[in-house]
Amino acid sequence: MGNVHALEELIAKARDHKMSPTERRAQRVSLIMGLRSGKSTLSREKVEELMDEREGADDR
Repeated sequence: MGNVHALEELIAKARDHKMSPTERRAQRVSLIMGLRSGKSTLSREKVEELMDEREGADDR
């Protein structure tokens, strides 16, 4: 039963977490990388570069 209690605490903590702009950006990059086709040559660095050009660099 201790595991269930620990899991409930982790879920509550995650529910209350507010993502920082850096975390949100990392999530967006991850989403884009996951949506690429199998033949894509788009790199993570290129995705970040394009986001910087479009939205401005993130202060990390």
